[in-house]
Amino acid sequence: MSDPSQQGQPSQEEMQAYIEQLRAADPSEIVAQAFTMLGTGAELKLGRPDARVLIDAVAALVDAVGDRVSDELRSGMQSGLAQLQQAQVQAEQQARATSPDAEPRTPAAEEPPASPPPSTSPGQGSKASDRLWVPGRD
Repeated sequence: MSDPSQQGQPSQEEMQAYIEQLRAADPSEIVAQAFTMLGTGAELKLGRPDARVLIDAVAALVDAVGDRVSDELRSGMQSGLAQLQQAQVQAEQQARATSPDAEPRTPAAEEPPASPPPSTSPGQGSKASDRLWVPGRD
C-alpha cells in the first residue's frame, strides 16, 4: 500500500523531467506564464483589495523584465497591465456605488496623488484621470 502523504505528489522521475523541461524552456515563455497566472488571479478578484496585490505583482514583473523580452511580449504585458488597472478602478467604483453602506466619496475627500500628473496644472478641476490607481499606492 502507498504512503497517503505521497498521494498526488509527483514521482522523483516526474520531478526530474519537469526540471529538465524548465531548464530547456525559453525564459520569455516562463515570464509569459507567470504574467498569465498573476493576471488571471487578479482578473478573478477584480474589485477586491486583494486584486491590487496581484496587479502590483504584474506591474513588478513588467518592470523587472524591461527590455530583456521581445517588444511584442513587453507590449502585450504593458497593455494587459493597463487593462487590469483600469478594470480594478472601475470595479471598485461599481462596488462603492452599489454598496448600501458605502459613503459617497468626492474627489476632494480622496487621497491626493503622490505627484500630480504632468498634464495637471494648479487651478484645474479634478478630473477622472487624476483619480486613477497607481500600483503601490492604495
